[in-house]
Amino acid sequence: MVIVITGPIASGKSTVARELARELERTNVRVAVIDLDLVHDRLAPSESPSGEATWALARRGAADLANTYRRQGVTVVVVEGSFNAPDDRAAFAQHLDPGARPLHVTLRVSFAEALRRAQGDPTRGRSRDPAFLAPYFTAFDHSPATVPPTDLVIDTEQMPATSAAAAIARIVRHETSS
Repeated sequence: MVIVITGPIASGKSTVARELARELERTNVRVAVIDLDLVHDRLAPSESPSGEATWALARRGAADLANTYRRQGVTVVVVEGSFNAPDDRAAFAQHLDPGARPLHVTLRVSFAEALRRAQGDPTRGRSRDPAFLAPYFTAFDHSPATVPPTDLVIDTEQMPATSAAAAIARIVRHETSS
């Protein structure tokens, strides 16, 4: 099973992915987590500008990693990152092995909460800057015409990461037992 966790900056993607891995590992499920940002960073040297072509390549690389983990017997591969647009998801899905249907989980968060989280995280770079984050959230359009279909939507302001992970784990258990 491949689970794609997406959402805006500071919505909790990495935190929910880690909690989901812990939750599943407690029940002896083999899990691998892929962070799209880390795949991207390996492809784009810090001194060169990163464009959409690099992100598309990163999504393909994440799909290749997911395929490798699945072939190695990993039961659940969690991929977290920016898969917020239909083209983002297509760039990933078209490179998955046949039969791999991703479960899409979309996280929601308000700009104010995302900014609070980002500014409280010393490991973050540009996303701590309101001048960078605000236009990103303005562009992050939530209208049904631009948001691709998703299997589960979680508001991470209302639901803690451990509860979100438990909700996703219930779906995983149901899907893998069928």
